[in-house]
Amino acid sequence: MSGWALPAGLMSGRRLPGLLLATGQFLPVSDIHRLARTSSVARLVMDADSEILDMGRKVRRATAAQRRTILARYTSCMVDGCPLPAHLCQIDHIDNWSDGGATDLDRLGPTCQFHNRDRYRRPERYRLYRAGKDRWAFAYLGPRPTRRT
Repeated sequence: MSGWALPAGLMSGRRLPGLLLATGQFLPVSDIHRLARTSSVARLVMDADSEILDMGRKVRRATAAQRRTILARYTSCMVDGCPLPAHLCQIDHIDNWSDGGATDLDRLGPTCQFHNRDRYRRPERYRLYRAGKDRWAFAYLGPRPTRRT
């Protein structure tokens, strides 16, 4: 058949590894490997106004939209008994950023500067629990008594 060409990605009836793009172009596996080595991928979750709510591990600090949402959910530091108003708190990761915590709306909350640092330095003094559908809290367990032998 003269003038007939095989569709992209086909050779003698066999499919070659690669990716067929929405544009109809074929991306060879060598290009996919190059992109994987030289690119970064970020998952973004947006609200109805296209404001970013979930940032994954791409950034450490909460966005303005995340902060507004958190301040609507919480009135004070998320450590039980701490009276500091949420608008004076730092936005903290439920799972420490240094331990792989994500900057996602459902994994952030307000903590005062003291509890933010103390929770990081002495995690055994805090217990995380679900305080509502969209809220977390930490119970402060205090210092553990030292055992005398």
